[in-house]
Amino acid sequence: MEDIYSEMIAVSQKIAASFPPPRFYTCCRRWMTLSRRLFSEDPQVRQCRAVVQREVKNNYGHGLEHGEKVAVDAGALICIEAERLSFGEPVRNRAGVLAQMAGLLHDLRRGEKDHAQLGAAAAEKILREFSFSGEEGRMIVDAIANHEAFVEPQKVESALGQLVSDVLYDADKFRWGPDNFTLTLWEMLRYSHAPIARLIHRFPKGMKGIARIQGTFRTETGKTYGPEFIDLGMQIGEKILEFLQERFAAELAQGRKE
Repeated sequence: MEDIYSEMIAVSQKIAASFPPPRFYTCCRRWMTLSRRLFSEDPQVRQCRAVVQREVKNNYGHGLEHGEKVAVDAGALICIEAERLSFGEPVRNRAGVLAQMAGLLHDLRRGEKDHAQLGAAAAEKILREFSFSGEEGRMIVDAIANHEAFVEPQKVESALGQLVSDVLYDADKFRWGPDNFTLTLWEMLRYSHAPIARLIHRFPKGMKGIARIQGTFRTETGKTYGPEFIDLGMQIGEKILEFLQERFAAELAQGRKE
């Protein structure tokens, strides 16, 4: 079964490569470059990455790689939004660090019930190792508590804290696009040892659930670019489903006979 999941990842990534990347990465290249530099150079972000690498074990497809992508995208989003709101450069850069910390830490308790709340509590303990102020630490923790899909978010006290919360949500939901179909889905199946035939039967319902994310993005930038992530994911998912139906036709036919 392990080889099947690896095969599916390779096939899915090949299918995804036939589609253009989301426009966010071309239209917002300047901010992505800034966020990547911050991610690689800020000492607290680097320290946090090491903590997450140690803490995240059963990641259900939401491990360090997922956290890094969310962190970098959240950093870019908050820089864009901070400029739109006329925040000064020092505030913008500090906000970028907070957003990236939230991105790295947000899925510490993935796979558990109420994982956003439990993850926020776990992050609060970890943040004691860092030199953030109490207010900054609360912004990170509140953002993590608010990142669950289809759950009404709690209002955050400060405008900057609300922005950290909103960009974390949007960056995390960007991953519901192509990433979901090229890696996350297969890693979750690998963990549960789920048969591919069962996935095929449930695929259409899962696609409908993912489509619901399109109307939930919270920042202006997320609302501009987020729906395209989901559209691309859905298109890739349809092609993957076609492949699966052909690749596992014999298993599906056998299941109908039983």
